[in-house]
Amino acid sequence: MQRPASIVTFERLYLASLAVSLIAWAVDWPNMQARLASNPQTKPFGWMLFVMLGLNVVVTLLLWFFTTRRASVVAKWIVVVLAGLSALRFLFNLPALLGGAISATSLILSVLTTGLSIAAAAMLFRIDARAWFGEDLTGDLVEDGE
Repeated sequence: MQRPASIVTFERLYLASLAVSLIAWAVDWPNMQARLASNPQTKPFGWMLFVMLGLNVVVTLLLWFFTTRRASVVAKWIVVVLAGLSALRFLFNLPALLGGAISATSLILSVLTTGLSIAAAAMLFRIDARAWFGEDLTGDLVEDGE
């Protein structure tokens, strides 16, 4: 089956979200390192930033692959849940963000990343995307041979 327009749009938005996220990591990297180094209990764990960045990229690319290339319903729902959690995290952090706890650049990147993630997840619920995942219009899985 050829990938439907919604899945192609999802792919573009999702990968754009990853790109913006990587830019945000690069912008915030010195601050994250400084925060870890300033606390004697966390100072030895500076290497964890590399691990967390790597895990972020690997998980994102795996979800992208299984959603856009393998039509995995499980990956679809993981993407949706992570987009929802990203939106919640943004809302909970909004007072700190607006209070000047981070730079304007970081705030803009955070808004972009969250917006792109939510827009990408929304593409997974369009009719052509539901067909891609083997779902019919009532939300039931389509059985082979029907």
